[in-house]
Amino acid sequence: MYYNHLSRKERYQIFVLLQAGKNKKEIAQLLNRHPSTISREIKRNSKHNQVYQAHEAVTLARKRRKNSGNGKPIESSVWRQVEKYLMLYYSPEQIAARLKKISVQSIYNYLYQNKARYEQFM
Repeated sequence: MYYNHLSRKERYQIFVLLQAGKNKKEIAQLLNRHPSTISREIKRNSKHNQVYQAHEAVTLARKRRKNSGNGKPIESSVWRQVEKYLMLYYSPEQIAARLKKISVQSIYNYLYQNKARYEQFM
């Protein structure tokens, strides 16, 4: 067994196999997945009191994936403040503590992405 997100194809296979009367354990064996993966998929992507629909499952999974992450993007005004403090030789830890709107890791990621520009601070 392995772990990967279910693909669109697998979601349609689950739908067809459910329609054919297969149980979750049989579906899991056919798709080389753990039975709990199939069970969670059906539970998570079925609307209340309705049967599992593949197209609905794909849509719901995409929405969850799109909305996953750490939250909202950091505003450009915050980045300007970060840059101001970098020019004053503040450390990312000091900047994050002062601004409280941004994490230390976000500042380091920003520095690495703009390495040529901020090499003097690294």
